[in-house]
Amino acid sequence: MLLGLAVHAPLIFYFPEAASEFGIENIEPAENWIWLMLDFITIWRMPIFFLLSGFFSVLLINKIGLKSYTLDRFIRIGLTCLLFSALFDILDGNFDLTLNHLWFLYYLFIFIIGLSFLYLFSGFKRIISKKFTIRGWMVILLLLIMIGQLSILINGSLSPLLFYPPETYLDINFGALVYYLPFYLVGTLLYSNQQLFHVLDKRKFVVVTGLLSVFFFSLFLYLNNLMHETTKHDLDLIQKGGAIFKHAEFNTILKILNNALKQINTITWIIFLISISTRYIRSNHSSLKWFVELSYPVYILHLAPVTIISAELYILGLNQISIFILSMLIGFLITVILYYTTIKFTPISWLVNGYRKSFFKIRYLNG
Repeated sequence: MLLGLAVHAPLIFYFPEAASEFGIENIEPAENWIWLMLDFITIWRMPIFFLLSGFFSVLLINKIGLKSYTLDRFIRIGLTCLLFSALFDILDGNFDLTLNHLWFLYYLFIFIIGLSFLYLFSGFKRIISKKFTIRGWMVILLLLIMIGQLSILINGSLSPLLFYPPETYLDINFGALVYYLPFYLVGTLLYSNQQLFHVLDKRKFVVVTGLLSVFFFSLFLYLNNLMHETTKHDLDLIQKGGAIFKHAEFNTILKILNNALKQINTITWIIFLISISTRYIRSNHSSLKWFVELSYPVYILHLAPVTIISAELYILGLNQISIFILSMLIGFLITVILYYTTIKFTPISWLVNGYRKSFFKIRYLNG
């Protein structure tokens, strides 16, 4: 979630409409390293978010019960999304139910409501409590790749595996829901198969999955470049009045391969990141606990400060790498200050952190 700072720090360069809101016209395009970073992060960031959400959903249901879980998620996900999206919507002077960067909370809430309903059936609980063999997990990973391709067809084209965030509550992309839902469900299955972590934290497994991830990402970048060159060649032919029929079938094949390879990249990076985290990160570290606490509110609050800072730095004449680094650092500092002054010690923390973890409590409620 903290990577939202990295994704949005260069926003004005890859989304010029954001720059125009600050009076910046004809802004220079994003440099290649920005697109490379975005390609890398977006491959696995949202899928792993939904996977971990599914895992912790089952953990919470087992810990506090289905009724308490549903109420907790309704408050911390549903109401938080509604409150802050409405607040940001009002600030831009045009209340039109826009979600902005909180779209993932909306999709997650849809999954949570669905899970709460399915949990009422004993058959579903038996399925997600089942322990899978390595062969069973290989089948699940294959299904993830196949469903990824299906989601593209539902999306209505063979365009590269990319789903644009919904702008409003009514702007639901069903292809995106079909794509992200399996990751959430895999997370629910993972809770009852925690014996996998004993495999994932092996040093050899970390090394092998790391090398595979880098290899597939390099192959993905090569294929992307090949698609770009082919498209550029076709545009040149069109401008010269030539025919492009010879390349149409080749382009279709490249798109299919690109989508499959991107899905394989997603899976390998998820496995590698969970593997390396399992081996090297210990949850009792105080600094990690602080970042965990900050991750949710910082993501909620960071977009406006980071965008404003990057625009001001651009006006001052800084280069893109300097703007990127300073926007993240200053943006993080500002959002931390906003968290401690507007959320941490106020009733709003009941939404973001939950009442039980909130610093601000009412004695009557505690009684």
